[in-house]
Formats: sequence, structure tokens, C-alpha cells
Amino acid sequence: MFAGHFGVAGIVKAWRPGIPMAALLVASQAPDLVFAPLSVMGLESLDPAEPGLSGYGSLLITAPFSHSLVSNVILAVVVGSLVHLFLRRRWGADAGWVIGGVVFSHWLLDLLVHRPDMHVLPGDVGGLPLLGLGLWELPVAAAVVEGALVVAGTVLYGWRVSRDLPDRRRAWAYGAGVGALLVGSFVFDLLAS
Repeated sequence: MFAGHFGVAGIVKAWRPGIPMAALLVASQAPDLVFAPLSVMGLESLDPAEPGLSGYGSLLITAPFSHSLVSNVILAVVVGSLVHLFLRRRWGADAGWVIGGVVFSHWLLDLLVHRPDMHVLPGDVGGLPLLGLGLWELPVAAAVVEGALVVAGTVLYGWRVSRDLPDRRRAWAYGAGVGALLVGSFVFDLLAS
């Protein structure tokens, strides 16, 4: 799931217009932003779930640091605390909670779609059972859920922008631009998997 995380950002932006969309988009992808350098260093990886398996949701993600439950709780608390300390006056008193929640929403959505490949503790300390509800085993259902998040984020964000900006044409153009970003990321997600 890639685009579905962006859909969450659109949904939250509609609810909390004072928080910049860029911050919500980054927050929604925070665990993947941690995954990228760890992958380059060889500490985490993407591999086919089964030999010869391809298509949407076909990867087994080995991410014992960036996608563990405890790592994501810590990441959400750290990012939320930084927002609270430095940006609460600009974005609102509860912006840290909101951004922290968006960061953690990434893990919750991944729990839904991932096969059991998500660790509880960073580095698989304790060898606890792996988590994942495996919706990717049903690619059509996974795509419907992810598509629904993208559509909800696009529609709610477009509605909010059109309501708040005085120039309706400009507002809808802006909303359509963000919608194109969300839909484009969904199509990329489908094609790249």
C-alpha cells in the first residue's frame, strides 16, 4: 500500500485544514522514509512473497526496524512531539497528536494488507510472532480498500478546498491537482507491484 497512505493524508487535511498537506503526506509515509535508507544499507529488503509471484501486493517486506510495531509507536511519538514543540502555534494545539496519528496510521494500514511479515519489536528482538492480516493475498480486495482511501481523500480534500477558497474554479483546480497526485500514486502502486 502506497497510495492508500496518501489517501489518509487527504482525509485528515479535510478535517484539519490548518496542517499543511505536505506535512500530512510526509507523515503518512514516515515508516517508508525510514525503510529506504535501511534498505540501501542492506538491513531491510523487498522480496517476492513466493517464487514467480508478481503484481499488486506480491512482495514480502523484511523490515524489522522501520515497520515494527514498537518502532512505529516511537516514530509517531517523536514526530508528533516535534510538531507539538515547534509548530503547535502555527498548526494548532493538537497538531502533534494529529501528525503522530497519521504517522501511526501507516502501520495500521500495513497491518491490514501485509502478509505476516511485520515485527512487534525492532530487529525482531524476542522472536515474537510476525503480524499481518494478509489482505494482499486477495489483490482485488486490497486494491478496492486502497482505492477507497484514495477516493475518500480526494473527494473530502477537494470538497474542503472548494468550500474554503473564495475562487471556486481555482479551488477545484487545486483539489483536482492533489486528487491527480493521489490517483496517480494509486495507479503507480498497482503497476509497480
